[in-house]
Amino acid sequence: MPVSTDRDRLRRLCAAALILQLGAACARAQRSSPDADAGAASPPDTGETRAPPPDAGATAASSPDTGSSPSGSSPSGSSPTPPADTPVGDEIAPVYPKAEGAPDPLAARLCEALHALPARRKAACCGGGPGFHAGAECARALSFALRAKAVTLSTDAVGRCVEAMARSLEGCDWVAPVAAPVPSACEGIVRGALGEGARCRSSLECADGLRCDGVGPTDAGICRAPRAAGPCGLSVDALAAVTRQTRYAEAHPECRGRCAGRACGAVTRAAP
Repeated sequence: MPVSTDRDRLRRLCAAALILQLGAACARAQRSSPDADAGAASPPDTGETRAPPPDAGATAASSPDTGSSPSGSSPSGSSPTPPADTPVGDEIAPVYPKAEGAPDPLAARLCEALHALPARRKAACCGGGPGFHAGAECARALSFALRAKAVTLSTDAVGRCVEAMARSLEGCDWVAPVAAPVPSACEGIVRGALGEGARCRSSLECADGLRCDGVGPTDAGICRAPRAAGPCGLSVDALAAVTRQTRYAEAHPECRGRCAGRACGAVTRAAP
């Protein structure tokens, strides 16, 4: 038999075998179709009544994806939410709390001369508006101290300060980038009325010779005698600042000796 004939017969046999294999595969795929699987997976009807599935809305409401939980717990993977009444932290408030109503008339007069008058005079010399000044804060803090009977203020002393301020602001030669110093008539006019051991908000509230230990812009202190040793010059006296009492430490010293390098020390006397 010619070789070419054998090759043709072999090709036909291979083609026939391939067709048979494809047919068998298609038959198996048809027997395992989705309809057949679904029918086989469905359980036979036994006549029993099954409970309805859970309500979809309720399931969605309690799902972690909605951010809520029936028991009040937080979703998995997130930290629990603190209760509404959990304190967030202590509120920071000024040592002189906000007061309602108009300021004390005498306090308002003094603070107007110390702050508003220089601002108006400077604006007249340089042009523009008076700008910001601490007159309102001065009147508020000083009024609180007066009404608490922690300080006293003389009408005559305030009058002398107002007159001295007006004289010092005449013309425009006094205008400078920093505030001009207050006249000596305005120093020492806020007198303290609290004794040793009393709670204070400023050294100006303590009697002469005492200082308010531990005071700050947001902290009250205690009127105490000057210390022999320890830190000094670290606190800020809010009332002394707004009333421009730059020399208050002379009547209310922190140290028995002197304050040098933020520490109290003895006064060094020169050898004879």
